[in-house]
Amino acid sequence: MTLLHDDNPGFDADHYDTEYFEGHLARYRSVVYSQRVKHVDAFMGDVTGKHVLDLGCGVGFFGNMARQRGAKVFGLDFAESALHLAAEHHPDLELVRGDATNLPYPDARFDLVLLNDIIEHLAEEPGRAMIAETFRVLKPGGALVVDTDNDAFVMQRKGFKRINEWLERKTPQKQALAEIKKTFTAPTLHIKIYTTSELRGTLEAAGYEIERFDTYPYIAVPSRDALFNLPLVRSLLRDVKGDVQIFRARKP
Repeated sequence: MTLLHDDNPGFDADHYDTEYFEGHLARYRSVVYSQRVKHVDAFMGDVTGKHVLDLGCGVGFFGNMARQRGAKVFGLDFAESALHLAAEHHPDLELVRGDATNLPYPDARFDLVLLNDIIEHLAEEPGRAMIAETFRVLKPGGALVVDTDNDAFVMQRKGFKRINEWLERKTPQKQALAEIKKTFTAPTLHIKIYTTSELRGTLEAAGYEIERFDTYPYIAVPSRDALFNLPLVRSLLRDVKGDVQIFRARKP
């Protein structure tokens, strides 16, 4: 699904103001992003002594996670408001303002690139250009961890959506998110939402080999999620069992 903003390939930096990123900070400080944090943590792997690029770093949460685990971390974002907040909360990160489709780094500079909750903010062409740039700046054998929304989530289909809303309505994450939205009302600013097959194809077209893949729900519901993770069900529904998808892709 593509949601173009006046046929532009992406929103400009002015749309990503301080309120937008303070809303993200609030989500990280609460339980709202707990599912994303758990899965990115697992896919990141051992980063001790490695050079890591947190691309589209926002407030620097995942870059700081890598730093705490022994990595040398560089963060890049095109929004000054994000970089100010990242510098305030994570002063040990090396932060740069730049363009994710034209990275200011030499070839084979990094061991790992983190691309979390970013690609959906670009239309397809700049999204492909950004993936190509991650491939260029990775060392051979280096890895990209990318997570983004999943347009193929089965519980968003007709007949299931209302059931899913009912299941999620009283979860701690949903209630915390409702409280945050009373203060922070910035829009999502999403442009292109990928299916798992679309994102896999984009990664492989850039030259990547897929090492790991999964989908998971943004909002955890123990009963629903236990059903989806039964071995046979998980095998059959891996591409559609969550509204977030995550890949770890290797540069040969």
